[in-house]
Formats: sequence, structure tokens, C-alpha cells
Amino acid sequence: MKLAHHAPTLLLPLLFATLLLAACAARDETTPPEEGMTITVDLSEIHRCSRVSPEITVAYAPKGTKFYDIRLIEYGTEEERFFGGGTWVEDGTGVIPEGALTRHYRGPCPPGTKALDYAYVVSAMESENSQPLAVRLYRFTQE
Repeated sequence: MKLAHHAPTLLLPLLFATLLLAACAARDETTPPEEGMTITVDLSEIHRCSRVSPEITVAYAPKGTKFYDIRLIEYGTEEERFFGGGTWVEDGTGVIPEGALTRHYRGPCPPGTKALDYAYVVSAMESENSQPLAVRLYRFTQE
């Protein structure tokens, strides 16, 4: 009978620990990574040598971001080459939709069977004539 009398007292610390762990787990999901802004690119075969840009997702953009400046470059050769890009207004979703890059954009298109290195450069911008708030690269090799 004494054990039954102390059961609520024993359960209280266990309940508190469970709630604390759940709160910590929820907080970790929304805490930005140490490097800050991140980008992912949904690149597929349809985007190769195409004027249709892939969907790009931006997460943890800095406060004050009004739009993104996006460029595709080829690097690792004698001369970097610019393959176009565009801008996209920050609408709160972090998604730059497929086909949104229209400023002279042409997707990665290496000649023949040669593999070349490319990068999408995404800059979080506050205004037209300001320095970027953050810049991230998505590097990949295309054959």
C-alpha cells in the first residue's frame, strides 16, 4: 500500500522529463543550422540543356530578405561561364518554382561525354543596390 501512495509522486518527475524532451525535440526542428541559410535544388534530366530551371528551395533565409538573386555558373575550367539566372521575390514559402529563372537562362549542358562542374549561386537580398545578406552555392557535376 505504501508503494501505491507514492506512485503519483514517482510519476510526476517522469512526466516532467517526457514533456521536457518533447519540447527540446520540437525546438531542434526549427533551430537554423550553424551555417544559416541552406538551399536544395530539385535537378533532373529535364533541366539538362534546357531553358526550364529546376525548383530551388531556400531554408533559414536571413531576416530582411526581400528577394533572391539566382545564377547558374560553370566553374573549374579556364574561365567561369555564366548560364543565366533570375530573381525571385521572397514570398514566405522559400520555394523558387521550376521555370522561374528567365534571365538568359540555359541549364547545364556539357559538350559530348565530358563532365563539367556547375553551381547555382543563391543570394538573399534586402534591396537592389545592397550587399547580399547571405550567399549559398549548390555545387554539382553534370555529364
